[in-house]
Amino acid sequence: DTHTKRYETFDDLYVYCYRVASTVGLMSSEILGYSDKSALRYAEAMGVGMQLTNILRDIKEDAAMNRIYLPQEDLRQFEVSEEQIFANRTNENFVEMMRFQINRARDFYRNGEKGIPLLEKDSRFTVLLASRVYSGILDEIERQNYDVFSRRAYTSKSQKILAIPKIWREARKMRE
Repeated sequence: DTHTKRYETFDDLYVYCYRVASTVGLMSSEILGYSDKSALRYAEAMGVGMQLTNILRDIKEDAAMNRIYLPQEDLRQFEVSEEQIFANRTNENFVEMMRFQINRARDFYRNGEKGIPLLEKDSRFTVLLASRVYSGILDEIERQNYDVFSRRAYTSKSQKILAIPKIWREARKMRE
């Protein structure tokens, strides 16, 4: 974060996401326990999904620090300029770009969740809860019509609490 303020491609951004978030999932997997080493590639994917969520939620805050984590290739593809981001302006191009980014993040969550059944049984609920609550930020961005400039997207305490029973049942049904 102190040196690189732009990422040309998604592959470049992936390396950043891996370093700041996937490594946490990989270390946590060692603590939580798993039955198969393939769980680690799923933990990597979950970390990338979570970091992409951070990036989308924090576009305004990052721009205020002259940072744009969205891949430059994506900005060009959707015709979204850095000036537009620095000015905190949404338009249809920005919305389309955000839809694309949210779908990308959700793909990483879906892939990451495939590894939850490989975790020790007592760890599954915690990881599934973290995945669902954190990915809920993406739902909030959508509810705000992708306007991450007017209000920071988050999942409320009541949304988190209300999600617990369903996620707990789902985690209990998981099998290796």
